[in-house]
Amino acid sequence: MADQPDFQSQHIIDESRQLADDARHLYDTIRRENPIGHYYERNPYAVLAAAAGVGYVLGGGLFSPFTRRILRVGLKTMALPIAASQLRELAGRGNGDDISIGHSE
Repeated sequence: MADQPDFQSQHIIDESRQLADDARHLYDTIRRENPIGHYYERNPYAVLAAAAGVGYVLGGGLFSPFTRRILRVGLKTMALPIAASQLRELAGRGNGDDISIGHSE
């Protein structure tokens, strides 16, 4: 029975080494085949912006007052060219050369 604890401890050590080798192999495989690494090498700012966006959403920023303000400004910015084109159509000027928004002539 004295051999039993030594056998178990040796088995645990062997399994731990195998687990460490498997983890190292998995890490190397993921690092080598990871497309994010290739994207980051080609366009690091896009990857950082995507990571910041994901962090903002996961951090609960999606339903914050700041997001509501940004969406409001964005919708107003999108609505301005649409309204201008509608005004051009109503005025019968399809090309819109005579109508300028925000500029006084």
